[in-house]
Amino acid sequence: MPDDATNDADVYDAALDPGDDTPDLTDAQQTLQQDEQAEAQAAASGDYATANTDAQQAYGASQDVANAGGPDSTDQTWDAAQNESWANWDQETANQDAATAASYDASGNPDDAEIYSSAADNEQGNADNAAEAGEYGDPLGPSEDTATAVDDTAVDDTAALDDAPAVDDTAVDDVAPVDDDAAVDDDSSAA
Repeated sequence: MPDDATNDADVYDAALDPGDDTPDLTDAQQTLQQDEQAEAQAAASGDYATANTDAQQAYGASQDVANAGGPDSTDQTWDAAQNESWANWDQETANQDAATAASYDASGNPDDAEIYSSAADNEQGNADNAAEAGEYGDPLGPSEDTATAVDDTAVDDTAALDDAPAVDDTAVDDVAPVDDDAAVDDDSSAA
């Protein structure tokens, strides 16, 4: 047996014991927490480009946590990253529309300026909504990793049922109205 061989009992695999805070897991959890806090601060300040970057980093960190045996929050961080991406996109569109509105206003086209100004306001509203939905810790955004509640309340299926079929007594007039005075345009008689 070679000198560097190890006994299988001496080999420790952190993934088999997720309850032990290994340095990799602890580091990954700290990174995840820092990225989520940075994303929340950037989103709250309206800097959706930075919030998007931070949310992408938080998603990567959540994968590291899950791979190291910690809680898997990749679904929540993925959703947050997607929402922040949309917020960034909508904010960029709002900025472009505002610049176009200013250009039209400066060139003496107030009607076109109003159209683009309204579009910019709409896009900024979309950006704000998407950012709020993606902001970690926000009521609309992902929150701490918690298990989904299970409703194990028994369903009362002993309630009496009305076995009689529903009857529709509405009279039906199945004769289509005919208008004998209507002119018929039939080109088939033209020769």
